Amino acid sequence: MRKFMWLAAVGLAFVATGCIEPRITNTGRSAVEQNLISHAVERAVDNMSFTAYAGKNAVLDFGKLAPQCDKDYVTAVIETHLALSGVKVVEKAEEAQIKIRFVCGVLATDNTTLNIGTPAIPVPLPNTNINFGIPELSIFKRVARTGSCRISAVIYDVKTGNVLDAYRGVQSRTFYNYWVAFMIFPYVLRDVDVADEGTTIFEFMGE
Repeated sequence: MRKFMWLAAVGLAFVATGCIEPRITNTGRSAVEQNLISHAVERAVDNMSFTAYAGKNAVLDFGKLAPQCDKDYVTAVIETHLALSGVKVVEKAEEAQIKIRFVCGVLATDNTTLNIGTPAIPVPLPNTNINFGIPELSIFKRVARTGSCRISAVIYDVKTGNVLDAYRGVQSRTFYNYWVAFMIFPYVLRDVDVADEGTTIFEFMGE
């Protein structure tokens, strides 16, 4: 009897542990979306050259930057780009020789889906409130995701208030396309860098 109870307890413990599933959570924004946005910002900012103002002190005006969840990242990328260009960012206008005002008009992602096949179809059971679904069947499917950024900048002389230079509507675009053929042959085509684990992308401009 004791042997049977011991075996039953072991079996119950095995079944109980076998039914445990880890809790899986995801961030509110996918890695693909964040890659599309961050690369679009970096490319737009990289297309602005501030090397002509190397050695000067600059105060930055982000007051006209469109309110959005990525504003902090945009400002950080701009400050890094200015530092690599030799421009020193200062907090007080009286310490600056130039003022740079930035405007971000577009910073968003879009997606389009093309499916050659049949979509998922819910099928109700007669005389019940129960539905079962026929899954999507795709001969060919493409999910195209894009990131878009549009930034403008105006450079002023702090003392005179005159405009020294301006960049109007500097745009960039990124994409991440996911293809599936016959439901089992996936393929990804993208223009954003996804570094391998442990890889560091580093750039420094010293003296």
